[in-house]
Amino acid sequence: MSWEEIFNKYLDEKDIKILKFLNNDANISDARIGKMIGLSKTSVRVRRLKLQNSGILKIVGVVILQNLGLPYADVMIKLNHDLVLREQYINKLISNDLVYEITEYMTEWDLLIRLFHKDTIKLKEEILKLINDKAVQDYKIYYVSRTYKAWGKSVLSNI
Repeated sequence: MSWEEIFNKYLDEKDIKILKFLNNDANISDARIGKMIGLSKTSVRVRRLKLQNSGILKIVGVVILQNLGLPYADVMIKLNHDLVLREQYINKLISNDLVYEITEYMTEWDLLIRLFHKDTIKLKEEILKLINDKAVQDYKIYYVSRTYKAWGKSVLSNI
């Protein structure tokens, strides 16, 4: 299924193309996008800003941890049912600079936490700090060995 088939209920054809170009290359200029889809630079900028202001588009720089040789892990967390503890725990995770993703699930696991550190020993210590919390009922740790594709593109490098 294509992006157009998925997004056409929410966005027009030009906005979808802008998203695709930016997803492929976040540094592409508004002028270049405009030339490729038949809009002026100003029109592309207005559309891009509208997508950003609505929260649909966020342009970020992403560090590819494996290309630096840094260890990272996925930790599945089952939380206690106390809503205050849950909220406090999630806020604690959000404020942790080593946690780069927090995703909530509606399964037997409540959260996926992705984090990194400078070596596997420090990574394990950081994970132990995160799981040693009153809000955590159970957990599973998965050390990542390699990521092939993320954010819609291959992340493998020859660094």
